[in-house]
Amino acid sequence: MIGLYLRDLVFSLLHNKVRTLFALLGIVFGVSSVVLIVSAIEGSSLQANRVIKKLGPDSVLIVSGSIGKGPRGLFRNLGLSDVKEIERLEGIFALTYGIVKPTTVAGGRLSKFSSVFGVGENWLVSWDYRVELGRGFTEEDFKEKRKVAVVGHDVSDFLFPGENPIGKILLIGRTPFRIIGVYKRKGKTPNGHNLDNRVFIPYRVFDKVVEKTFNKVSVIRFRVLSLSDYDKIVDETRKILLKRHKPDDFTLITPLVVRKFLSMLSATFALFLGIASTTALVVGGFVLSSIFYINVYTRQWEIGLRRALGATKRAILLRILLESLIIAVVSLLPGSLLGFAAVKFILPLLNVPVVYPVKAFIVSATFSVAVCLFAAYFPAKRASLFEPVHALRRKV
Repeated sequence: MIGLYLRDLVFSLLHNKVRTLFALLGIVFGVSSVVLIVSAIEGSSLQANRVIKKLGPDSVLIVSGSIGKGPRGLFRNLGLSDVKEIERLEGIFALTYGIVKPTTVAGGRLSKFSSVFGVGENWLVSWDYRVELGRGFTEEDFKEKRKVAVVGHDVSDFLFPGENPIGKILLIGRTPFRIIGVYKRKGKTPNGHNLDNRVFIPYRVFDKVVEKTFNKVSVIRFRVLSLSDYDKIVDETRKILLKRHKPDDFTLITPLVVRKFLSMLSATFALFLGIASTTALVVGGFVLSSIFYINVYTRQWEIGLRRALGATKRAILLRILLESLIIAVVSLLPGSLLGFAAVKFILPLLNVPVVYPVKAFIVSATFSVAVCLFAAYFPAKRASLFEPVHALRRKV
């Protein structure tokens, strides 16, 4: 009996194929928009958590230059004198600094373009680089200005494939460096920079054989012993830097700053895509409502006959609503597939992680059903109020 009833509902929809198709398309685009917005928000949240995890919840990062002025490696507004001032702060540890130069490194007969960092003591500890092969830097490496290097797997695996790189000679320019360690893979930054294609050497050696630094650095970083003192130490750091530099000379990055920035980005996505999805669903709802109004009036004779044969007003109302529910259910699958396809191709263009949350499917299903039922309610109400005698006189 239920199967026969559902078959009759589907037949009623197929009787007006073009109108039903337009109704389906409106809801499909609305569903796909909702899937995209939910996935974008979830991806932005995931990106924020990844950045904060890599940065470290107890860390403070200071970079030369201000946001929006190009690659940070081009700016060298900070100096070792800033490092010494910050070093006096109480409640911090793993203070370090660095400077970077993209250049070609070579090993054996192979060469590779990489990022070479001149780093201070505690660099590996501060940035949580864990040495997997060999060892990290020692105090003597810095004091004696040894030409030693700790490299990423992408460097060692490319230059010395299938070999143990420890003790091998790495050429930076024409200067030979002995590889003393390979750190554990770190992957990529949220903006796509390869963390495993890096070479670390002592800062003073960098200054001597790679490029003159003039005691300038690109990055200063330290960690805070107690998170309860975190805000206080950040304020003190900012005051120290403002005494010595202009506000545009540096950017102070904390997990809170990262979360605020990515929250603003997420809010922008939500606003833009929210308007798009709401518009699509509202337009789809209006189209669906108009189609049902037309459909109801073209089916007056059928509805009148059903009433004459004993169908109640409630039965007619429920029938029209069930027809709209079928449209919502049928639209859900293609709409979700279209939305997930948009997630796959659009989010990477915005540097947002691609995620396919179950929440997106649930929210889109809820929205599509709600829009369809709301759009069909008033035409269904009107149909339920048709007088059987008058309706039977209007056979179309």
